[in-house]
Amino acid sequence: MPVAGQRDPAQVKVVLEQWMASKMPEATDVEITDLVVPQSSGFSNETFLLDARWNEGGQTVDARLVLRSQPELHHLFPEIDIIAQQYTVMRQLGLHTDVPVPNTRWAEPDPSVLGGTFFVMDRLDGLVPGDSPPYTQEGFVFDMDEATRREWHTNAIAALVSVGQVDWRAAGLEHLDRSHHGPLGPEQWKSYFRTYIDFALKGEEHCVIDPAWAWLEANWPDDGEFIELCWGDARPGNQMFDGTKVIGVFDWEMVSLGNSESDLGWWLFLQDYLTTGVEAELLPGMLDRDETIALWEQLKGRPASNVDFYERLAGFQFSLVMVRLATMYTMEHGAEAVGPMATHNPVSLRTAELIGFEVPPPPTPVVRNHGA
Repeated sequence: MPVAGQRDPAQVKVVLEQWMASKMPEATDVEITDLVVPQSSGFSNETFLLDARWNEGGQTVDARLVLRSQPELHHLFPEIDIIAQQYTVMRQLGLHTDVPVPNTRWAEPDPSVLGGTFFVMDRLDGLVPGDSPPYTQEGFVFDMDEATRREWHTNAIAALVSVGQVDWRAAGLEHLDRSHHGPLGPEQWKSYFRTYIDFALKGEEHCVIDPAWAWLEANWPDDGEFIELCWGDARPGNQMFDGTKVIGVFDWEMVSLGNSESDLGWWLFLQDYLTTGVEAELLPGMLDRDETIALWEQLKGRPASNVDFYERLAGFQFSLVMVRLATMYTMEHGAEAVGPMATHNPVSLRTAELIGFEVPPPPTPVVRNHGA
């Protein structure tokens, strides 16, 4: 039974109980005891929180679960497959590596069940650094003393590096090779980003993305010898902590294969965005840019030769995301409510600053006279 749009929790509960029972033929009395249902489609994934109980082998099993569903309408990326990119990656990492990921349970490729493909994983108990307001301004990281915060940040970066250390072939992640974009390495990434540009801009010019892409193409490093697992959305906000220990690495929808130095570039760009970009100082104890690069190099065992390039690539990719967000916001609220969000946002302006070109001012808004 399809469930979409404004969701009826009672209907979702019935659907999921029947579905979970089908996944556990050895279980009886499958019941969802608590359910939090999103009432609008997310821009990335929809997240359901549910508590469930069933009987298995004469024992009562209680489970605290998370369901992630792929939205039907709103896509931030040109190629999205929540099962291949998130469920399968976390499942294989959990089976074959020490990267801390939640235990995955089931996946459903049939969108008719819930209005979109989805998967279910166990819920972890911990703390996640916030994005809004940013963790650099309030929250558990902000409240730490300097020494604790140093330990927290060092562990967070070590978890970032651990992703790029994974033997992705031994972990069964060959499906991440986007061979339809060409051979693994720079050419595959370039082809993917050309697709992303077409998807986001639809042939329109962009005062930041166009010159940024020209610079990136002209300066792309010849680093095809590094074909590693790249997390994609590498930042503290996609990690969960128990004190200073990383207990979960989440959100693999940007996962790819290539030079994992790209994760370092994304991490640094996002750290800059959540400090200088929001007029906040780097908190005492946090590693600054140079210290972060030095720790990455120490743990990785090689120099970060192209980190400047990948930091700029991160800004470019984030700018494409901002265009998509503006497009979705326009669909919801109209073009006038969006203004220069797609072009003159802090992400795009910082990207232009890093690469070194001027951005023309936004056009003067048209003032309509609605007089009598």
